[in-house]
Amino acid sequence: MAGHLRFGYGFDMRNPPDWFKPWPDFYAETLEFIEHIEALGFENIWLAEHHGIDDGYMPSPIVFGAGVATRTRKLRIAQGVGLLPHYHPVRLAEDLAVMDILSNGRAEFAMGIGYLPFEAEAYGFTKRGKLSNEIIEIVRRLWQGETVDYDGEFYNLKGARCTPLPCQKGGIPMFVGGVAPAGFRRAAQYGDGFIGPVEYWPQYLEEVKKAGKDEKDARIVSMSYSDMWMMVSEDPEKTINDMAPHAYYQINTYAEWQEGTDWAVLSEMSLDEFKKAGPIRVMTPEECVTYIKSRQEQAPIEAFCMQVPSGFPLDKMAEHAELFAKKVIPAFRD
Repeated sequence: MAGHLRFGYGFDMRNPPDWFKPWPDFYAETLEFIEHIEALGFENIWLAEHHGIDDGYMPSPIVFGAGVATRTRKLRIAQGVGLLPHYHPVRLAEDLAVMDILSNGRAEFAMGIGYLPFEAEAYGFTKRGKLSNEIIEIVRRLWQGETVDYDGEFYNLKGARCTPLPCQKGGIPMFVGGVAPAGFRRAAQYGDGFIGPVEYWPQYLEEVKKAGKDEKDARIVSMSYSDMWMMVSEDPEKTINDMAPHAYYQINTYAEWQEGTDWAVLSEMSLDEFKKAGPIRVMTPEECVTYIKSRQEQAPIEAFCMQVPSGFPLDKMAEHAELFAKKVIPAFRD
């Protein structure tokens, strides 16, 4: 039986040239929108991370998350996903602990390892996986209150501490992302749960078993390419036409970045092709309820992430969020 399902939105804070707004205005509008969706009953946000992108893709989700913490009272605040190799583990533990305190226990750790070569070059690292494993291991020990001496391949620490500690009962939950076997293994061995496509739940669960952990304790946050770009509408055809250029801009960038990898899940296409076959889903509220329940049959999802398309007007987005809150969320409440 599925437990309480939290709904929320992911934000990448891209500010494309065709829909550009002055940065302070754009950030202020987004914070106001986040306050609004909290009032509607949404319970999570996820803040994406990339570096050196021309359209200003969010480089600092923890700092932005701290801003969200001061403007909200109930929303859980996560990265979506953050990029572990770009952080020093002690500073990461400290920054997220401070965000947890600012939010009175609403922080979440949701991190992957990234994949863009130019980001790694800009930060001066070459290995991602083992580096990230060390970071997660150190952060967890720091949050457990240890004074950490650590002699690893990448980090040599003596007397490291995190003060103050997170205030969240049981500590900040650590969700680890991935779309390949090494990522599922990392999430199982080092994390408290997996954040990523529901389609990969069986692979993650298998790694949980291999790690000697009880599969009943396995957790998943849904951040699926197949349904992140989802909206509810009473007029789906109109909404598809409104939304498509924005989602197309967003998704084609990912397709370009993923080209040549052995795990690519998106491919470039024309706008017309995208409207017909792209990963955007615009449904009536009734269709949406049925669809999400079908996803719950595949995995015990505890939170479901939908994406705010880049440059999409937030006043229009609010209308769809209001409809979702009115006609979809109640179907998943006792």
